Amino acid sequence: MPRRFGRFDAAHSPWPMLIALIASVPAFYDSMMPTPATWATWMYLLSGTVVLVSAWRVRRAVRLRGTAPDEHSSVWGHHPMELRLDWFLGGALLLNAVLPQSNESEPALIWRLAIAVLMLYRLLKISKPLFTETGLARLLAMGATVIGLCGIGFYWLDPGVSSLHEGLWLAFSTAATVGYGDVVPTSTASRVFSVFVVLLGYGLLSLVTASIAAMFVGTQERKVERDILRDMHTQIRSLREEISGLRNEVHALRAERAARTPPGPNEGP
Repeated sequence: MPRRFGRFDAAHSPWPMLIALIASVPAFYDSMMPTPATWATWMYLLSGTVVLVSAWRVRRAVRLRGTAPDEHSSVWGHHPMELRLDWFLGGALLLNAVLPQSNESEPALIWRLAIAVLMLYRLLKISKPLFTETGLARLLAMGATVIGLCGIGFYWLDPGVSSLHEGLWLAFSTAATVGYGDVVPTSTASRVFSVFVVLLGYGLLSLVTASIAAMFVGTQERKVERDILRDMHTQIRSLREEISGLRNEVHALRAERAARTPPGPNEGP
């Protein structure tokens, strides 16, 4: 895993922005509830501030380093376009704190949905090493965590989900795109939530499935490789034995020729 995911104090560490973007997700869905909570506004303000500070720290680190970013280079793990997106997301999160609630204003809901899509894109870009450079055990743990959080989200957002285990079942069936129909999203917030559950959960479950398939395929490949190596060692051993036999025959012929050759005039009897 890249070293930058293990550094919490570096200017280019993705953790502050990753945590801030994830923390703003409950505020996004709370604005669609019938009685929005006041903490959602403060969550937007805090998340937007953290995102802006993180973008400013990256920009400051680039300037101190004396490197001018361009459109085709990646500086401190941030592409210039992604850095500009971070500035935009920080300002958008602050704007979300002062906009009307999503259940009261359709333009505010559309705006927040657009920002949520951009946030999902940024989250996936930041957390890509966590998904692509890990083993099956960690993928299973991450998949279980995502399904668990999504189940809690459905239980919180949907009045038709009466228990946590129904929320977990709805999260799994939604992420796996099974759609049995026994439990379905009934509120606007849970329907919007299900869209992101499909995008994130299905992708993560696909990685788990691919990792399991690769494990079996890798086992078969290793068996084929062992058979090939065993055959190569057998052939090499046979070649060595043939070369040793030929070498002994050459030595025997040389000794026989030397015995048959008469001595020269300067050589004694």
